[in-house]
Amino acid sequence: MLKKLLLLTAVVILILVLSLNWRTENVSGERITEELEIQELFETRCGICHNGASPEAPRVSSLKLLPEAQILAALKTGVMKNQAAMLSDKQHKELAAYISEVDAHSESNTIVKGLCSEEMDLTASSSSAQINNWGMGLESHRYQDAENLAIKASNVAKLELDWAFAFPNASRARVQPTISGNTLFTASQQGTIYALNRKTGCIQWTFQADAEVRSALVIGRDSIGQANRLYFGDFNAQLYALDLQKRKLLWKKKADDHPVATITGSLNLYNDKLYVPISSTEVVSAAIESYVCCSFRGAVASFDTKDGSLLWKTQTIAESPKEVGKTAKGIAIMAPSGAPVWTSVTIDTQRNCLYVGTGENYTRPASQTSDAILAFSLTDGELLWSQQTISKDAWNGACVTLDRRANCPEDNGPDADFGATPILVKREAGDLILAGQKSGWVYALDPDNKGAIVWKQLVGRGGMMGGIHWGMATNGEELYVPINDGGVYGLNTDKEKSPGMHALNIADGKILWSTLEEDRCKTTLRGCGPGISAAITLTPEVVFGGALDGVLKAYATDNGRELWSFDTKQDYEAVNGVKAFGGAIDSDGPVIVEDQVFITSGYAKFSEIEGNVLLCFSLKE
Repeated sequence: MLKKLLLLTAVVILILVLSLNWRTENVSGERITEELEIQELFETRCGICHNGASPEAPRVSSLKLLPEAQILAALKTGVMKNQAAMLSDKQHKELAAYISEVDAHSESNTIVKGLCSEEMDLTASSSSAQINNWGMGLESHRYQDAENLAIKASNVAKLELDWAFAFPNASRARVQPTISGNTLFTASQQGTIYALNRKTGCIQWTFQADAEVRSALVIGRDSIGQANRLYFGDFNAQLYALDLQKRKLLWKKKADDHPVATITGSLNLYNDKLYVPISSTEVVSAAIESYVCCSFRGAVASFDTKDGSLLWKTQTIAESPKEVGKTAKGIAIMAPSGAPVWTSVTIDTQRNCLYVGTGENYTRPASQTSDAILAFSLTDGELLWSQQTISKDAWNGACVTLDRRANCPEDNGPDADFGATPILVKREAGDLILAGQKSGWVYALDPDNKGAIVWKQLVGRGGMMGGIHWGMATNGEELYVPINDGGVYGLNTDKEKSPGMHALNIADGKILWSTLEEDRCKTTLRGCGPGISAAITLTPEVVFGGALDGVLKAYATDNGRELWSFDTKQDYEAVNGVKAFGGAIDSDGPVIVEDQVFITSGYAKFSEIEGNVLLCFSLKE
């Protein structure tokens, strides 16, 4: 009897073990199947662009640096919402979990380090170090010549890295700092606003915006010059006003209601009014063959700083888009569209107007205000004049993929935006507006003659990433021009590439000197190169510029000789305890005050090298 009982027990155990093994194998098989399905979903929906087919898309290695929540937001409400519209909530979550390699529970994400031990005065007077906006003045000269500026050609080689601040869970660092006294303001890809001690990099306080902030934070001041406000826009085209004393939100307003409107260029502030450039990500949405392209028109708007009320908004294209045909896939083509405002705003107080540059049209027929410098009345937003330098330029994200998708306009391109902010120069011989274009051309326009071209100079061959991309600088007599000239481009094909720094005589556009940079990249990445796409910054004796390969350089203003360089493309020990690493330098430029130089490094777009760091250099004896 006992033997039979033991035998029966053994049989039951064997059945249980076999059943458990079958379940385990079955569950494992289901997991493998699910993982394969998610992988296939990624490869067919995401990887087709992020693995290199679309040069504009961030690389997969960059996406892995982002937390699940941010990827999920991009899929559901952000830049990828049109591409992911056909997917379920479950698929959105699965994709976010599959892509992200960020441990949400790691110490660096749960513990805040680097807080300041003592409070600093945020309301420094106007006589203290100050950089209030992106252009370093209303007229966007990007020129720093304050009396307390210590950096000169004779000592710039003594610059050494002082501290590094890392933005958590970020693959790009592109917000140019603004400064009031000992406080530095910047923002992150996660939408976190930081007030840092500019001497040490410690965190004084933070504020969380709803979305990524990509442009400089504008400092507002009261009647005696004390900093009292902070203004900025986010990726979702929302405007914010913060009270610097109370460190709290005063108001938040939507700048534009188009579903994919965004703010790329920086705001400008004058007479208690904010002037806001409006662009969009519809150029990316157009890559979807089922997307009805396109309905966005660029705009400039003015808001009252007291309560954020809209004073006026003017589209860069007056005519509303309407159906003008169908694509090869039978989807409606809407036109005119596009002419986004990527640039920051330049203010002309004498003529009571502002200047911006526009991008290309997204569809055909094209408008006469794309690839143009526009002048608007500060009072009511009336378009005063437009100077278009390249006509009939229609291009969108469907053109950049290897298969040239249905929404790509016929005879597309050349995608010759004005991304660099126009510069107003006042001269006895007649004021000029200086404008640099992705085509490689620099123009001098007459603001008193509806923007008539006074002279033009071909400095670079041009390219979709510039030519001249984000920003030039001037001292009022010479104009300093950064050139990228990366990749293949259909314009100026007989001109040699000219990546590097160039100086022009403002009076006639004559090139005074050129310092060309050789390729230093030890990689086959398309986004790595010696060209200077980012904005540059000028002092009386030194001009600073950062390249796509991460190298920051200082050039002598008199002849362009190299005075100092630093490769930012490396790892750092950050003051806030976050893993810090540099990459490409793009978009925003260096900031110089007293004996310090600040630069952000890392730009995970256009196949460029990701990074997450703000660096501070100081003169050392």
